[in-house]
Amino acid sequence: MDFRKQISDEAFDQISQLVQQKIGLNLTKKKKAMVHSRLAKRIRKLGLDSFDEYYEFLNGNDSELIHLYNMLTTNVTKFFREKYHFDFLQEEVFPQIKADKSKKKVRIWSAGCSSGEEVYSLAISLKEFFNLDEWDIKILATDINTEVLELAKRGIYHQRQIQPIPYKLLTKYFKLGQGQNEGLFKVKNELRNLIIFKKLNLNQNESYPIKSRLDFIFCRNVFIYFKKETRNSILDRFHRHLKRGGYLFLGHSESINTAGKLGRKWRLIRQTTYQKIIKDC
Repeated sequence: MDFRKQISDEAFDQISQLVQQKIGLNLTKKKKAMVHSRLAKRIRKLGLDSFDEYYEFLNGNDSELIHLYNMLTTNVTKFFREKYHFDFLQEEVFPQIKADKSKKKVRIWSAGCSSGEEVYSLAISLKEFFNLDEWDIKILATDINTEVLELAKRGIYHQRQIQPIPYKLLTKYFKLGQGQNEGLFKVKNELRNLIIFKKLNLNQNESYPIKSRLDFIFCRNVFIYFKKETRNSILDRFHRHLKRGGYLFLGHSESINTAGKLGRKWRLIRQTTYQKIIKDC
Protein backbone atom coordinates (compact mmCIF):
# COMPACT_ATOMS: atom_id res chain seq x y z
CA MET A 1 0.00 0.00 0.00
CA ASP A 2 1.16 3.53 -0.78
CA PHE A 3 0.85 5.21 2.63
CA ARG A 4 1.49 8.61 1.10
CA LYS A 5 -2.18 8.55 0.14
CA GLN A 6 -4.63 9.80 2.73
CA ILE A 7 -6.82 7.43 4.70
CA SER A 8 -10.24 7.04 3.05
CA ASP A 9 -13.30 8.69 4.56
CA GLU A 10 -14.84 5.27 5.16
CA ALA A 11 -11.81 3.87 6.98
CA PHE A 12 -11.43 7.04 9.02
CA ASP A 13 -15.12 6.95 10.02
CA GLN A 14 -14.85 3.29 11.05
CA ILE A 15 -11.77 3.83 13.19
CA SER A 16 -13.01 7.09 14.72
CA GLN A 17 -16.37 5.50 15.62
CA LEU A 18 -14.61 2.56 17.22
CA VAL A 19 -12.41 4.85 19.33
CA GLN A 20 -15.40 7.02 20.27
CA GLN A 21 -17.34 3.96 21.41
CA LYS A 22 -14.47 2.41 23.36
CA ILE A 23 -12.74 5.31 25.11
CA GLY A 24 -14.83 8.38 24.26
CA LEU A 25 -12.11 10.03 22.16
CA ASN A 26 -13.72 12.38 19.65
CA LEU A 27 -11.77 12.34 16.37
CA THR A 28 -13.22 15.03 14.12
CA LYS A 29 -12.55 15.24 10.39
CA LYS A 30 -9.79 17.75 11.17
CA LYS A 31 -7.86 14.88 12.80
CA LYS A 32 -7.88 12.73 9.66
CA ALA A 33 -4.30 13.58 8.65
CA MET A 34 -3.11 12.98 12.23
CA VAL A 35 -4.78 9.56 12.32
CA HIS A 36 -3.15 8.68 9.00
CA SER A 37 0.34 9.68 10.10
CA ARG A 38 0.14 7.92 13.46
CA LEU A 39 -1.28 4.65 12.14
CA ALA A 40 0.58 4.23 8.85
CA LYS A 41 3.84 3.02 10.43
CA ARG A 42 1.98 0.51 12.60
CA ILE A 43 0.05 -0.86 9.62
CA ARG A 44 3.28 -1.34 7.67
CA LYS A 45 4.85 -3.10 10.66
CA LEU A 46 1.92 -5.51 10.84
CA GLY A 47 2.27 -6.28 7.13
CA LEU A 48 -1.24 -5.14 6.33
CA ASP A 49 -2.21 -3.56 3.03
CA SER A 50 -4.77 -0.93 3.94
CA PHE A 51 -6.47 1.03 6.70
CA ASP A 52 -9.61 -1.01 6.00
CA GLU A 53 -7.65 -4.18 6.64
CA TYR A 54 -6.31 -2.66 9.85
CA TYR A 55 -9.86 -1.90 11.00
CA GLU A 56 -10.79 -5.55 10.50
CA PHE A 57 -7.64 -6.55 12.40
CA LEU A 58 -8.76 -4.37 15.33
CA ASN A 59 -12.10 -6.09 15.81
CA GLY A 60 -11.93 -8.43 18.78
CA ASN A 61 -8.18 -7.79 19.18
CA ASP A 62 -7.81 -6.29 22.66
CA SER A 63 -4.01 -6.10 22.56
CA GLU A 64 -4.07 -4.15 19.29
CA LEU A 65 -6.73 -1.83 20.66
CA ILE A 66 -4.24 -0.86 23.38
CA HIS A 67 -1.71 0.02 20.65
CA LEU A 68 -4.41 2.08 18.91
CA TYR A 69 -5.24 4.05 22.06
CA ASN A 70 -1.56 4.70 22.70
CA MET A 71 -1.06 5.99 19.16
CA LEU A 72 -4.10 8.28 19.11
CA THR A 73 -4.09 9.82 22.59
CA THR A 74 -2.16 13.07 22.93
CA ASN A 75 0.00 13.71 25.99
CA VAL A 76 1.31 17.20 26.69
CA THR A 77 2.24 18.01 30.27
CA LYS A 78 4.89 19.52 32.52
CA PHE A 79 5.70 19.92 36.20
CA PHE A 80 3.50 22.43 38.05
CA ARG A 81 1.58 23.22 34.88
CA GLU A 82 -1.09 25.88 35.45
CA LYS A 83 0.56 26.95 38.68
CA TYR A 84 -2.52 28.80 39.90
CA HIS A 85 -4.07 25.41 40.69
CA PHE A 86 -1.18 24.50 42.97
CA ASP A 87 -1.29 27.95 44.59
CA PHE A 88 -4.98 27.42 45.38
CA LEU A 89 -4.21 24.04 46.92
CA GLN A 90 -1.56 25.53 49.19
CA GLU A 91 -3.56 28.62 50.13
CA GLU A 92 -7.07 27.20 50.59
CA VAL A 93 -7.62 23.49 49.99
CA PHE A 94 -4.82 22.06 52.13
CA PRO A 95 -5.58 24.35 55.12
CA GLN A 96 -9.26 23.31 54.90
CA ILE A 97 -8.31 19.64 54.94
CA LYS A 98 -5.82 20.13 57.75
CA ALA A 99 -8.40 21.92 59.89
CA ASP A 100 -10.52 18.75 59.96
CA LYS A 101 -8.45 16.52 62.22
CA SER A 102 -11.12 13.84 62.64
CA LYS A 103 -9.74 11.48 59.97
CA LYS A 104 -6.32 12.76 58.93
CA LYS A 105 -6.74 11.09 55.56
CA VAL A 106 -6.35 12.63 52.09
CA ARG A 107 -7.42 10.93 48.86
CA ILE A 108 -6.71 12.42 45.42
CA TRP A 109 -7.15 11.33 41.82
CA SER A 110 -5.07 12.46 38.84
CA ALA A 111 -7.34 11.35 35.98
CA GLY A 112 -5.24 11.41 32.81
CA CYS A 113 -1.87 11.51 34.55
CA SER A 114 0.11 11.16 31.28
CA SER A 115 3.85 10.72 31.90
CA GLY A 116 3.61 11.65 35.57
CA GLU A 117 4.65 15.29 35.85
CA GLU A 118 1.27 16.34 37.23
CA VAL A 119 0.98 13.60 39.82
CA TYR A 120 4.53 14.08 41.11
CA SER A 121 3.85 17.82 41.34
CA LEU A 122 0.85 16.97 43.52
CA ALA A 123 2.94 14.60 45.64
CA ILE A 124 5.57 17.29 46.22
CA SER A 125 2.91 19.83 47.19
CA LEU A 126 1.30 17.42 49.65
CA LYS A 127 4.63 16.34 51.13
CA GLU A 128 5.62 19.96 51.69
CA PHE A 129 2.37 20.76 53.52
CA PHE A 130 1.46 17.63 55.49
CA ASN A 131 3.41 15.61 58.03
CA LEU A 132 3.21 12.10 56.61
CA ASP A 133 3.87 10.59 60.02
CA GLU A 134 0.46 11.94 61.02
CA TRP A 135 -1.46 11.88 57.74
CA ASP A 136 -2.59 9.00 55.51
CA ILE A 137 -2.19 10.33 51.96
CA LYS A 138 -2.71 8.42 48.71
CA ILE A 139 -2.91 9.61 45.11
CA LEU A 140 -4.51 7.53 42.37
CA ALA A 141 -2.88 8.21 38.99
CA THR A 142 -4.64 6.80 35.92
CA ASP A 143 -4.38 6.97 32.15
CA ILE A 144 -5.68 4.96 29.18
CA ASN A 145 -2.28 5.21 27.46
CA THR A 146 -0.13 2.35 28.76
CA GLU A 147 3.09 3.77 27.30
CA VAL A 148 2.93 7.08 29.17
CA LEU A 149 1.72 5.27 32.28
CA GLU A 150 4.93 3.22 32.26
CA LEU A 151 6.95 6.42 31.97
CA ALA A 152 5.08 7.81 34.95
CA LYS A 153 5.79 4.68 36.99
CA ARG A 154 9.51 4.93 36.17
CA GLY A 155 9.62 8.55 37.29
CA ILE A 156 12.75 9.42 35.32
CA TYR A 157 12.95 12.80 33.60
CA HIS A 158 15.41 14.68 31.44
CA GLN A 159 16.94 17.93 32.59
CA ARG A 160 14.76 19.94 30.20
CA GLN A 161 11.62 18.44 31.77
CA ILE A 162 12.41 19.38 35.36
CA GLN A 163 13.03 23.08 34.67
CA PRO A 164 9.75 24.27 36.33
CA ILE A 165 10.71 22.62 39.65
CA PRO A 166 12.37 25.01 42.17
CA TYR A 167 15.95 23.97 42.88
CA LYS A 168 15.26 23.38 46.59
CA LEU A 169 12.48 20.91 45.78
CA LEU A 170 14.45 19.29 42.97
CA THR A 171 17.37 18.39 45.25
CA LYS A 172 14.96 17.25 47.96
CA TYR A 173 12.78 14.91 45.91
CA PHE A 174 14.91 13.76 42.95
CA LYS A 175 18.10 11.75 42.53
CA LEU A 176 20.59 13.14 40.03
CA GLY A 177 21.83 10.57 37.51
CA GLN A 178 25.54 9.84 37.31
CA GLY A 179 27.74 8.48 34.52
CA GLN A 180 25.64 7.23 31.61
CA ASN A 181 22.55 8.60 33.38
CA GLU A 182 23.94 12.11 33.62
CA GLY A 183 21.28 14.71 32.85
CA LEU A 184 18.49 12.46 34.14
CA PHE A 185 16.52 12.94 37.36
CA LYS A 186 14.72 10.12 39.18
CA VAL A 187 11.85 10.64 41.61
CA LYS A 188 12.69 9.46 45.12
CA ASN A 189 10.66 6.66 46.70
CA GLU A 190 9.18 8.96 49.34
CA LEU A 191 7.08 10.50 46.54
CA ARG A 192 6.47 7.29 44.58
CA ASN A 193 5.13 5.58 47.70
CA LEU A 194 2.24 8.07 47.83
CA ILE A 195 1.01 7.10 44.36
CA ILE A 196 -0.93 4.16 42.93
CA PHE A 197 -0.67 3.93 39.13
CA LYS A 198 -3.44 2.19 37.17
CA LYS A 199 -4.67 1.94 33.61
CA LEU A 200 -8.22 3.29 33.49
CA ASN A 201 -10.68 4.17 30.75
CA LEU A 202 -12.77 7.16 31.83
CA ASN A 203 -15.42 6.08 29.32
CA GLN A 204 -15.71 2.51 30.64
CA ASN A 205 -19.13 1.03 31.35
CA GLU A 206 -18.25 -0.43 34.72
CA SER A 207 -17.78 1.60 37.88
CA TYR A 208 -14.47 3.25 38.59
CA PRO A 209 -12.39 1.19 41.08
CA ILE A 210 -12.37 3.90 43.76
CA LYS A 211 -13.60 3.05 47.26
CA SER A 212 -12.81 6.17 49.30
CA ARG A 213 -14.42 9.57 48.75
CA LEU A 214 -11.94 11.97 47.16
CA ASP A 215 -10.83 15.36 48.43
CA PHE A 216 -10.12 16.59 44.92
CA ILE A 217 -9.67 15.43 41.33
CA PHE A 218 -7.29 16.74 38.70
CA CYS A 219 -8.61 16.05 35.19
CA ARG A 220 -6.85 18.67 33.10
CA ASN A 221 -6.71 18.90 29.31
CA VAL A 222 -8.65 15.64 28.96
CA PHE A 223 -12.22 16.84 28.34
CA ILE A 224 -11.13 18.72 25.21
CA TYR A 225 -10.94 15.33 23.46
CA PHE A 226 -14.49 14.25 24.41
CA LYS A 227 -17.96 15.03 23.13
CA LYS A 228 -20.37 16.88 25.41
CA GLU A 229 -22.31 13.71 26.28
CA THR A 230 -19.13 11.88 27.30
CA ARG A 231 -17.94 14.84 29.38
CA ASN A 232 -21.25 15.06 31.23
CA SER A 233 -21.27 11.34 31.97
CA ILE A 234 -17.75 11.54 33.40
CA LEU A 235 -18.65 14.66 35.39
CA ASP A 236 -21.52 12.76 37.02
CA ARG A 237 -19.09 10.03 38.07
CA PHE A 238 -16.59 12.55 39.40
CA HIS A 239 -19.36 14.19 41.41
CA ARG A 240 -20.27 10.86 43.04
CA HIS A 241 -16.66 10.10 43.96
CA LEU A 242 -15.87 13.48 45.51
CA LYS A 243 -16.46 14.32 49.15
CA ARG A 244 -19.01 16.98 50.01
CA GLY A 245 -17.40 20.26 49.01
CA GLY A 246 -14.59 18.49 47.13
CA TYR A 247 -12.81 20.12 44.20
CA LEU A 248 -12.39 19.39 40.50
CA PHE A 249 -9.55 21.00 38.54
CA LEU A 250 -9.89 21.23 34.74
CA GLY A 251 -7.51 22.39 32.01
CA HIS A 252 -7.06 26.02 30.99
CA SER A 253 -9.42 25.72 27.98
CA GLU A 254 -12.05 23.55 29.68
CA SER A 255 -15.18 24.55 31.61
CA ILE A 256 -18.45 23.38 33.13
CA ASN A 257 -21.63 25.19 32.12
CA THR A 258 -22.84 26.09 35.60
CA ALA A 259 -25.63 28.21 34.09
CA GLY A 260 -27.40 25.01 33.05
CA LYS A 261 -28.36 21.81 34.87
CA LEU A 262 -24.78 21.25 35.98
CA GLY A 263 -25.06 24.43 38.02
CA ARG A 264 -26.97 22.38 40.59
CA LYS A 265 -23.91 20.19 41.09
CA TRP A 266 -20.88 22.44 40.57
CA ARG A 267 -19.88 26.00 41.25
CA LEU A 268 -16.94 27.86 39.75
CA ILE A 269 -14.73 29.26 42.51
CA ARG A 270 -11.46 30.01 40.71
CA GLN A 271 -10.12 29.78 37.17
CA THR A 272 -11.04 26.27 35.90
CA THR A 273 -11.56 25.23 39.53
CA TYR A 274 -14.93 23.82 40.55
CA GLN A 275 -16.40 22.77 43.86
CA LYS A 276 -18.95 20.04 44.36
CA ILE A 277 -22.06 21.70 45.68
CA ILE A 278 -22.89 20.31 49.10
CA LYS A 279 -25.62 18.00 47.98
CA ASP A 280 -25.18 14.34 47.13
CA CYS A 281 -26.96 12.94 44.08
